Amino acid sequence: MSDLEHMKSLLKNADVYNEQGLYAEARVKYVEALALISRVGAPGDQERLRELLEKRICSVDQKIAACDEAEKPPELSADIQNLIRNLFSVSETRERSAFEGAVALMRFGQYQRAVQEFDKLLAGGIQPLIAARNVITCFFLLGMHEFAIERYQQWCGRTWLTNLELLHIRDLLKLALVEKGIAADLPFPPKKSPGEQQDEELEPEISMMTVEFEEGELKGRTEELKVTFQFSNLLSAIVASSRKRLIDALAPGATLNRMGFYSPLVFFRGRGKVTSRAVLKHGPRKGDYLFDISFEAGR
Repeated sequence: MSDLEHMKSLLKNADVYNEQGLYAEARVKYVEALALISRVGAPGDQERLRELLEKRICSVDQKIAACDEAEKPPELSADIQNLIRNLFSVSETRERSAFEGAVALMRFGQYQRAVQEFDKLLAGGIQPLIAARNVITCFFLLGMHEFAIERYQQWCGRTWLTNLELLHIRDLLKLALVEKGIAADLPFPPKKSPGEQQDEELEPEISMMTVEFEEGELKGRTEELKVTFQFSNLLSAIVASSRKRLIDALAPGATLNRMGFYSPLVFFRGRGKVTSRAVLKHGPRKGDYLFDISFEAGR
């Protein structure tokens, strides 16, 4: 293929991708064509063709930026946020109901409002460790890591969290900062007396679970699920839409008799039940599936 034919092919493919909404692929082809012009030249008005390609690349970049913006969950009005919170607050106990509402706001991408709700739970002593973890997660989803650091420092000066819980939050925050390439000096929680330390007991914070399937297409296989949320014995995990067989196997109501649960402190086995399945409508995992699984430890 001659350079001229290659040029025409690149432009044709780029225009087709652009028309189909495949803007990232179109951009690659336009850039390849621009590089080809710079390397070997082009028949006719080379400068005019270069300017045309640069304009098309700029146009595609704007479309990509617009798509990225559309992927971000919209900031809803206070009335709609209240509706979401109340709609998912279904438990009979006030504490569990309040936590369900806060988690629902987080799932719908209302991170700032979710932080406010988790702050109330934390101050009220309702699932303080999980509430604190979710506050940190929300700040990172908002791109506000400096607020996460400041909030951890505030917690170190209060009595809402035990020393073990603060150490757990510190490790979580440190890992999240390292993944972002951010260096920060995180203080250790103040030491307590030996008597106070003995009274502390940290509830297992599950980070991953495994499922050993006993029937169906996945019979004999073990699948890993990363835990994204936890409230008491209810765990949530996101499964990529490409994992069709796993999604089908985790149908609502399915009983999972052979499960493993991993935390920084302990590993244990148990059984679970799929309580819900939903498709994510917003964010970077749009189109993937969110599962809620209730569990009980093995006897």
